[in-house]
Amino acid sequence: MTKSLKQKDFRKVAVAIKQQAGRYVKVIRQRLNSAKLHNSVKTRMRAMVGRSCLTNTEQAFVQQEIDKGNKELGNLLGFENGEVNKHIKIRISPDTAKAMVANCSPSTDITTLATLILNHANFPVRQFIMNENLAPEVFRDLAILFRKVNKCTSFWLIARAKILRPDGPLISSLFDSITDEYIAKLNVGIGVITYNRKDYLAKTVDAIRAFTKGDYQLVVADDGSKDETLDWCEQNGVPHTSCVNKGVVRNKNRALYYLNDVKKVDVLILLEDDCRPNKENWQKEWVIAALLWGHINYAHKRIIKKEETVVSGTGSSTAPYLCKLVTGQCTACSKEAMDNVGYLDPRFNGYGAGHVEWTERFIRQGYNGTTEKQWVYPAINTGLNSDDAPTFKNPEQLEKNRALKKEISKESHKRAAWVDANEKADFLKEIETINH
Repeated sequence: MTKSLKQKDFRKVAVAIKQQAGRYVKVIRQRLNSAKLHNSVKTRMRAMVGRSCLTNTEQAFVQQEIDKGNKELGNLLGFENGEVNKHIKIRISPDTAKAMVANCSPSTDITTLATLILNHANFPVRQFIMNENLAPEVFRDLAILFRKVNKCTSFWLIARAKILRPDGPLISSLFDSITDEYIAKLNVGIGVITYNRKDYLAKTVDAIRAFTKGDYQLVVADDGSKDETLDWCEQNGVPHTSCVNKGVVRNKNRALYYLNDVKKVDVLILLEDDCRPNKENWQKEWVIAALLWGHINYAHKRIIKKEETVVSGTGSSTAPYLCKLVTGQCTACSKEAMDNVGYLDPRFNGYGAGHVEWTERFIRQGYNGTTEKQWVYPAINTGLNSDDAPTFKNPEQLEKNRALKKEISKESHKRAAWVDANEKADFLKEIETINH
């Protein structure tokens, strides 16, 4: 009797499980059939970077929009009388892209429209991505779409989604993975400047080698040290200069020039010898911040702890601090920003004002930061620690540098790493001493 009841209970459970599974399969089939029907009606867009003529799906999308009454879209793309010709080469300007988004109807598939713009943009797509306030989900879906086609575009798209929705778990996960894929393709340069601080330099270079993931270019710019700095570099196989002392600005320019003009890196990270990595893959946040904002500084703990110094931001690569104070212990720049802004002004002699003027020049040219009411500077502090070694500074030089900064405070044009032809010849000879 007991055995029979157990068998009946078992059959009931089995039947219930089977029925539940059947209902589940039915729902899945309905969803699949609905998706197939939806896809047969909806135009499916594909990322086709480098194309100039409309694809069949793009042509169908534009025609559908025109048929729905969005005739302005056809006009913006150069089609007259609502007739779409897929053989006409399409190149979309920034103004046209803005107008296309502004004139779309509530029923327009904004993801499809954005894909069309990105496929045929005649301008850096990041300009469109970083300036359009589309929903984070749109940027996320576009990032997935472009992931296999163009790593750079995919990175900018998912970064924009992350900026708009910093705590979204799916966006954050995609941001990490897509960023890793993109950074792996980049040439990253790390420069360290030093002067008579061999022990600090050794700790910093050792930390760079221990914590930096992937391939990178490394150089030490030594400003004529009299201690064992050069011997240590040679013994440890570190590419380095061996030049006469000319001050911190010229020394920073040596490292920057070697990485930017000789090694032609995509992102430059410049460290002073008392500021060093303290966690694995530390450079990732610095590379991201440099790419997104063009120029980023180190948010020293004494800066971010000082009352009312941090104006905004969280200190992450996608939401850096904006600070009223700045230090030059670590700086990262994108190659594009470096090529637009140039080097530290070589007229600054010794310690003081040179790095601040350089940072303000980036801001004047439109990179992150502001001059409204008071200068504020972009900064992060991820992955670094500072020993704050004694600074080599001269009060008379410092006063002269401050006066020079005030004199050139309105200037924003690109600077060379030298003042005249004679300095250029000497500078390039110094670069040639670096053991490649």
